[in-house]
Amino acid sequence: MAKIGPKGGGKRRGAVVLFRSILFLFLLLSTTAIVYGTAVNTRAVRDLAETAIESTALALSTSAESALRSGGSRAEGEARNILSDRVVAYAMVARKDGTIVLHTNSGMIGGNIGEASLGEWLRSGKTFGRRITLGTGLPAYEFNYLLHGPGREVKLLRLVLHTTRVDRILADARRMWWIVGGVLVLLWSVGIALDRAFARHLRLEAQVERRERLALIGQMTATLSHEIRNALGSIKGYAQWVDERVETADPKKKGLAAVLQGTMRIESLVNDLLLFSREETYSVQPVDVCILVHESVTGEANGWKGEVELDPGEGTVVLADPEKLRRVLANGIRNAIQSMGDRGHLRISARPDDHGVEIRIEDSGPGVPEAEMPRLFTPFHTTKADGTGLGLAYSKKTIEGMNGEIDLANRQETAGAVLTILLPNAR
Repeated sequence: MAKIGPKGGGKRRGAVVLFRSILFLFLLLSTTAIVYGTAVNTRAVRDLAETAIESTALALSTSAESALRSGGSRAEGEARNILSDRVVAYAMVARKDGTIVLHTNSGMIGGNIGEASLGEWLRSGKTFGRRITLGTGLPAYEFNYLLHGPGREVKLLRLVLHTTRVDRILADARRMWWIVGGVLVLLWSVGIALDRAFARHLRLEAQVERRERLALIGQMTATLSHEIRNALGSIKGYAQWVDERVETADPKKKGLAAVLQGTMRIESLVNDLLLFSREETYSVQPVDVCILVHESVTGEANGWKGEVELDPGEGTVVLADPEKLRRVLANGIRNAIQSMGDRGHLRISARPDDHGVEIRIEDSGPGVPEAEMPRLFTPFHTTKADGTGLGLAYSKKTIEGMNGEIDLANRQETAGAVLTILLPNAR
C-alpha cells in the first residue's frame, strides 16, 4: 500500500477498524440469529410431528373404544373399520393373559402376544407410546392404550402406526441445516468481499491523494530548483574561479574547499528532490537481472575493499524499466556499502518464486535500529549524517510503479540488513 500522511493514514486505519468491527458484529449477530431460529424451528417441527402422531393414535384409540363400548353385533365391525385407517400398520386388542381377541389381520385372532409384563402394565393404568421398527425394516410408532370394556374389564389396545410421512417431515427439517449452512457461507463470503472492496477503495483513495501531493511537490520543486540552481551556479562558479587562483598553502584554500563541498551537496539534494517528486513514466520490458546486477556492482562497489558475492541466477528475467531498476539497485548497493564501511560482506541474489522474482541485497553491517523501521521509506527521513532521505523513498515509489514490492529488514541469522525487491517474472 502506498504511504500516506500520519493524519490521513490514521483516519483510514480507524475507518477500516470501525468498518470491520461493525461488519463482524453484523455477521456474528446474523449468524447467531439464523442458527438460533433454525434450531428453534427444527425442535418445534420435531415436537409437532411427535405430538401429531401421538394425537392420531389417541384419537383412533378413543374412537375404537367408543365403538366397542356401544356393544351390539356391529361394534366389532365399526372398531375394525376405525382401525383400518391407512396410517395404521396393524391394530389388536388383547386380554390380560395376552390372548388376542381382535386384530386387523383376522389370522392373528386367538394367538398370544407373549409379553410377561402385560398384566403388570395393565394394572398400572398408564398409556404410553414408543418408536419401533417393523419386521419389514420400516419405522413405526407403537401406542398402547388401556381399553375399558363392560364390567370393568381392562384390555390392551395396541396401535402400530406408519411414521413414513412424519419421518419425511423430520428429514426435511434436518436438511434445513444444509440450506442454512449454505446461506451462512454466502453471507460471510459477501462480508469478506465487502471488507476487501472497502480496503481497496481506501488504498486507491490514498494512492490518488499521494499522486496529487507528489504532483504539487513536483511543481513547487521545479520552481524552487530553478531559482536555487541559478543562485548556486553563480556561487559555485565564483568559488571555483577563486580556488584556481589561490595558492595551495593559502589558508583560504580550506575555506573554499568547504564552500565547494557545500554547493555540491546542495546540488545533489536538489537533483534527488527533482528525481523523487517528478511524475514518472515507465518503459516496462523484460530485463535480465544478472546483467543489471553486474553493471550496478561495477559502478558502486568498484574499489571497495570488502567481499562481494553475486548469485543473480542465470536467465532470471523480470518485467521492469531497466534504467529505473538500475538506479534502485545502485542505491541499495551504495547504502549497504556505506553501512559496512571499508570492510564487510555484500551478497546480491535473485530467485524466482510463486509471486515473481525476489532480488535480495544483503550486508554484514550493524543493521537497522528497530525504532527506525516504521519510517524507513518516509521522504527526507535518514539515519546518515550526509543523507538526503530520498533514496529509499524514491526506490519504493519506483518499484511500486512497476507493480513490485520493496522491503528493508534486519537479517535473522546474522548481523546486517537485507533489502528485498519483488518484481513480476517475465517468464
